[in-house]
Amino acid sequence: MSGERPGPRIAPLADEELTEEAMELAARLRARFGLETSDLPDSVATMMRHPDIYRAQVEYNTRRFEALELAPRDLEILILRTGRLVKSGYIWGEHVNFAKNAGVTDDEIAWLVEGSKAPGWNERDRAVVRLAEELHETSEVSDETWATIAAHFSDKQIIELLMMAGFYHEVAYLYNAMRVRLIPGNKGLDAR
Repeated sequence: MSGERPGPRIAPLADEELTEEAMELAARLRARFGLETSDLPDSVATMMRHPDIYRAQVEYNTRRFEALELAPRDLEILILRTGRLVKSGYIWGEHVNFAKNAGVTDDEIAWLVEGSKAPGWNERDRAVVRLAEELHETSEVSDETWATIAAHFSDKQIIELLMMAGFYHEVAYLYNAMRVRLIPGNKGLDAR
């Protein structure tokens, strides 16, 4: 969410509160993301309040991301539109730079705020944006959108698009409801 908001509803664990199991998982995550001890994001430190669930989520998501056939650009377009729809400053703010690194332009970032009706989209990208919108609004995909998606993506990639839209809804539900603080430098929904 953009702007000031109340503090977290579930406090992130301080380093001295980490159990042995949580410390092991934190060490793996720190190594994976190149973080110093003091740099453990609140999102991770909050989820560490339930290390069994978080470990399972990390292991599952690591395998899922490694297996993706989607191009990073397609994935980031889907993630950003989903993040915008669910009003997740955390997702939007973190993924604007990821999207730019994957080839999404500044104009396209602006179009993602407006959505599939923004002028300028090519057919493929507009279909990805529309897919995110339809899943968010109806938990369904229209025949028209499906036909366009199917013309540009394999069955495996379509499954990935659907799963990743759902995953980022899950992340938004968790982080928005728990009011997880943004990482320093994350501008939330104001990021461009």
